[in-house]
Amino acid sequence: MSAAGVVMAGAPWQGWLVLVLFGVVLITISIVVARKFGTADVDGLVVAGRSLPFGLVAASVFVAWVWTTTLLGAAEAGFQWGISGGLNYAWGAAFPFFIFIPIALRMRRVMPRTTTFVEYMRERFSDNFAKVYVVLGILLVAYVCVEQSVGLGYVMQYSFGMNYKVMAILMSLLFASFIAIAGLRGSVYNSVFQFFVIIIVVFVAMPIILAMLGLNTGFAGMTDVATNPANPNFNPDALNLASFAGLRYGIVAFAVALGQIILSQGYYSTALAAVNSRTLKWAYIIGTIFAWIPIPIIFGNVIGSGALTAQLDIESAEVVRTGITPYIFSQYLGLGGVIMLAILVLMAGLTTGGNGLAGLQAIFSVDLYKKYLKRDATEKQQTNFGKWATLAAGVVIAVAAIALEGQSLLSIDIFSGILFAAPCAPLVVGLYSRRLNVGLSAVAVLVGLIGGLVAYFAIPDPDVNFFVGNAISLVVPFIIILIGLPFMKSSFDFDKLLNYVSEHRVVLHEDDAPAVVTNPATDGGPA
Repeated sequence: MSAAGVVMAGAPWQGWLVLVLFGVVLITISIVVARKFGTADVDGLVVAGRSLPFGLVAASVFVAWVWTTTLLGAAEAGFQWGISGGLNYAWGAAFPFFIFIPIALRMRRVMPRTTTFVEYMRERFSDNFAKVYVVLGILLVAYVCVEQSVGLGYVMQYSFGMNYKVMAILMSLLFASFIAIAGLRGSVYNSVFQFFVIIIVVFVAMPIILAMLGLNTGFAGMTDVATNPANPNFNPDALNLASFAGLRYGIVAFAVALGQIILSQGYYSTALAAVNSRTLKWAYIIGTIFAWIPIPIIFGNVIGSGALTAQLDIESAEVVRTGITPYIFSQYLGLGGVIMLAILVLMAGLTTGGNGLAGLQAIFSVDLYKKYLKRDATEKQQTNFGKWATLAAGVVIAVAAIALEGQSLLSIDIFSGILFAAPCAPLVVGLYSRRLNVGLSAVAVLVGLIGGLVAYFAIPDPDVNFFVGNAISLVVPFIIILIGLPFMKSSFDFDKLLNYVSEHRVVLHEDDAPAVVTNPATDGGPA
């Protein structure tokens, strides 16, 4: 079948029904949460009062990491690299959490009163260096949210024939709205609802598709892809779990995901919102390793293999490659499948976008407004600014999503790794090494970023340039820092982090023993 022959089963009015129904539910949850818990204080708005239990944190982490890319991009990976695609997507995107979890635990221990990772960068290095990470944090969240809006726009377009631009705008404004209303806590409570919706849809729809496809038919189709040069998607490694091309993509997925996690304030906010370190650790392990990993493997193999078996010839039509998931759902499940997929991607995309904007709201309120725009701002003024800035960010995200119409989600994801992998090294090493200073950190980031971009644009082979670019951006900064550390004479005093007091009221619940830390400007210093 040609790309042009892809026809979906839904009608626009059905898409509007799904969008309005779930949009109303999510906004209602946020309104109820805001009224119950309030949003006037900074800590309550951006880290949910640091009191969330295991279940809420685990559900939030799981849903926040189920991106539209997890569903649509993993299927693309399965289509492009065969059975190794989904597997490499899964380990590549999950393994960075084994790096993030110790980082989050370490940050809670050495700087217990921090609210954002930018605060840590400011105290650990310098104010000017922290400003770079303010920009990086904003750009990363903008990219994450734009990618969700792009994916949501594609699904509504391919599933119901709805206008991509209109959908991209509405989706961006929808997740910006429920974060503006209730902050991180609104995102978390919405995540619980979305968790159950995602699990139900995945484990109802996917077994049905697999049964209708048939294991024998699927294996025969994949065998033809691997052995028949006349197949439009001929790939000798389609059935090879150890495919070098697939493994190469897995390494790139790791580099991409590491930057997305380490520089995303949303994950720090959720980690800080956990009532104690034990809750943080196990919620992230359960939410990512056990709950999340099966999702891309299932989509990469069932949807990707189904599209290969159907012999879709997409040639260079990248946007249709992203559309293979709605195509398979439509072909095997008809209108019901189209609606289920729309609900599934809607839940995934809105929560991921919401989690990202919750982190951005924290940076807006704590780091941008209070530090640089209005030094004498009250907490109420901070939270109000964070809410309005979140809505403004939704508008910017909508415009960017419109501009990216026609781009593959996987290609957007891969390129982002080069931009955001390089800055991870100083943040990570700085938590453990006293010798690391601003000068060495800046050189490492700059060399890694420039090297990655040069490799990406200079290497003509599109199957190699993305791998080399991401590898350079990720690895080179760590190498430069590790080589340079023995020659550094600086010695940072970690007590500076331990004794740090935020400019807004912070309530710590570590080990269930609350300790209130007050604003020194208004309450006379730490309690």
